[in-house]
Amino acid sequence: MQPKIRVMKYTIVIADSETEESLDRGLPYEKFLLGDRNASAPLELRSLGHVFTDSSCIARIEPVHIHAARDHLVLTNTSILDITQDESDALFDSVKDIFAEMASITHRPYPGRWFIETSAMNTLSTVSTQQAEGRNIDHWMPCDTTTPGVARQWRKWQNEIQMIWFNHPINEARQDRDMLPVNSVWISGIGSISDIEIHDAFHQCHRVHSPDHCLSLMAKHLNKEHIENIESSQLAQTLSLLSAKDKVTLQTWEMACQALIGKEIEAIQIIDFPDSQERNRIIRLEDLPRKGFGFWKKPMTPKLQDMLSV
Repeated sequence: MQPKIRVMKYTIVIADSETEESLDRGLPYEKFLLGDRNASAPLELRSLGHVFTDSSCIARIEPVHIHAARDHLVLTNTSILDITQDESDALFDSVKDIFAEMASITHRPYPGRWFIETSAMNTLSTVSTQQAEGRNIDHWMPCDTTTPGVARQWRKWQNEIQMIWFNHPINEARQDRDMLPVNSVWISGIGSISDIEIHDAFHQCHRVHSPDHCLSLMAKHLNKEHIENIESSQLAQTLSLLSAKDKVTLQTWEMACQALIGKEIEAIQIIDFPDSQERNRIIRLEDLPRKGFGFWKKPMTPKLQDMLSV
């Protein structure tokens, strides 16, 4: 059998082309990165150097602010809370007995992000704060999958924490400084390392690229190089995770098409998520539009938005 010839291609994954009103639990690009279970918590905790088995169930707990709208509750963007280490320590100390009930081990690597090792909540379906923030939380609260009653138990613990934090001195001091109180917790990313499903696109690439650290955890897990800026010479066998709304994305698309025209790469793979469903396409030189109808005419760079709207 002849060895399989590897095409020198560049893969661009557009993370935010999903329908805004989708009620699917889990953002499409999260499922692309991790699989349907979206076990992001164990991946993040292991990247911080914590040791646990591949089968250990890890969950992310974030202190949050939930505010009341006219007829529903809304999760506030966690990045604006700016919780200090002293505030985090005091808030956790007031509810540590509740955490002792829900988890065997608690890790607190950041003031606004805690992790628990727990097998009791392994069957919960959760979504990230990124998906739930700014929206009615009713649909995005944890729910049961195979074992009934787990979500109800989580809500009991959550309610107990909310009552303790309601008039907590830390929150009174925050409000005196015109800051939002930390009045609840959000759970997400539940699962184990063994729950992670690696997409074939990761196996095919040599390095991964994103303008921020969003792919760095996966790169570390797969022992691949992660870069935040990309040059034309680095396109071959690289996977980029980008936002359609970012100007850098348009520049990267233009660079990739020029590399294809210049035969520096053989193909561009586009992965996006229309209607929250993964779509995977290969663009070769002959697929690019040309100036005129003759095959000898020079290829042109198509607009990325046109490619995504097809």
